Amino acid sequence: MISYQKIAIPTSDGRLFQHFGKAPLVTVAIVENNTVTSKTTLVAPEHEHGSMPRFIKSHDCTDVICGGIGGGAADMLAEMNIALHAGAPSLDVDTILKMYIEGTITYGDGSCSHDSCGGHHHEHNHDNGPHINPSLLRLG
Repeated sequence: MISYQKIAIPTSDGRLFQHFGKAPLVTVAIVENNTVTSKTTLVAPEHEHGSMPRFIKSHDCTDVICGGIGGGAADMLAEMNIALHAGAPSLDVDTILKMYIEGTITYGDGSCSHDSCGGHHHEHNHDNGPHINPSLLRLG
């Protein structure tokens, strides 16, 4: 049972957005006793290295549910003691939250490599996972 979590979900058009750092919005949901008690959608910060983890930390989030995420962002979240649930599917936020609470999300590859960040060209790397601190990774 989830007693309390404040969960950040990078979103666009009410759905989980697959690229963590480039999401235009972030939905922040409070889950208490396995029930969503609050849900707010915030405008995400401009895309630059480290801006999204700092933004999420500034809103006192305990967890992130996302699709693809780069190793640097995953490491920053771990350093901030924010649990990462990477590789979630691009579904509507309410479905993601329901599945998360029920423990039924099927997580895929959550890695994203940044080969040319100067031009903000990002490719998803399906060979290696993100750098995630296993003690902060909660799957379900």
